[in-house]
Amino acid sequence: MKRISIVILPIVLFQFCGLFHIGGISEALCQTLIPSWFEEIPKSPTGIMLSVGYCGKYQDKNLAKQVAINHALIIMAKQEQIRLIFEVEEFADGRLRLLNPTFEQFYEESILSRIMQDYKVLDSLSTEDGYFVLLSHPSSDRLSIKSTGGKSWGSQPRWTKELPGSKDFVYGIGMVGKYSSCVRAWKDADEYARFDLGKNIEIEAGSIHAVQRDNRFIIESKILRQSYDTTLKNSIIVARWYDAKEDIYYSLCRQSKPVSD
Repeated sequence: MKRISIVILPIVLFQFCGLFHIGGISEALCQTLIPSWFEEIPKSPTGIMLSVGYCGKYQDKNLAKQVAINHALIIMAKQEQIRLIFEVEEFADGRLRLLNPTFEQFYEESILSRIMQDYKVLDSLSTEDGYFVLLSHPSSDRLSIKSTGGKSWGSQPRWTKELPGSKDFVYGIGMVGKYSSCVRAWKDADEYARFDLGKNIEIEAGSIHAVQRDNRFIIESKILRQSYDTTLKNSIIVARWYDAKEDIYYSLCRQSKPVSD
């Protein structure tokens, strides 16, 4: 099966333990009005997946809706199955410099094609900032969403400060800040939440003793390495939150814990 590959290039990684925090350049406060299901995705019956798509402001609302739908379909394909390859090295002597960070993901084109043939738009919202859409797959009448229109962000949820504790689920948090594009910020926060989830499921850690020599000095360093290559199934972005004061975007990703034999 053909796989679609995506390589994510972080600008600066400020935190690794629990949160991926990527910094950009902020131009303006944005996304003050959202649908409730963008902040927290609704529960769905067994066998039905939900996903949220979003895009920036378009003059043509029909085009904006289609772009948001296309984004939601790709998210749906990633939810069903995605392979993540992660590796990062950092100095163990207190320096913040990271070495060779790798964030790669692969999802199946065949899964995306199948989802595109059977989905339903449950709700949508157009705002001054962009377009939001909520999809279900497969198309079913078992789930209906009552449109509530736009709302402002609620108070800061607890999960933005610590991962939820659960005997049934594993979680990951993505956090990005000070972006010029709300859409780019949410996409990166979502992706890093998925990578953080992968880290919380499976991680390999080790260290390297590095020696650098020149004509006069020998410099020794200890480099810590963390990595994994894993496939997630049914991983879902279940919640988002925007800190308008600090201009930080949070995403929460969840996957069921494996059933023990």
